[in-house]
Amino acid sequence: MATVRRRNKVDEVSFIGGLIGLLFVSPRRIIDNRVKEANEHGWNLIAIEKTSGNNLLINILRFVLLVVTLGLFTFGDGMYLVFEKDASEEA
Repeated sequence: MATVRRRNKVDEVSFIGGLIGLLFVSPRRIIDNRVKEANEHGWNLIAIEKTSGNNLLINILRFVLLVVTLGLFTFGDGMYLVFEKDASEEA
């Protein structure tokens, strides 16, 4: 019985917060575009994981950036997209 060798890759998708992110950024569209691009190269999405926002220093920095920009911008959490494809497709 032949075994199928698979390769994996992880893409990180970051989102924009604040008023700009609320009005102009669609997380679903960002993820859809990233998955579509990967599918065109033969990668299949197997998992989506939310990045952890438990770092106190990062959260303080986000808040300060939000205050400095008067609520317009801060960087938000993101997601990890896990893809796989057959290693034989690359040969």
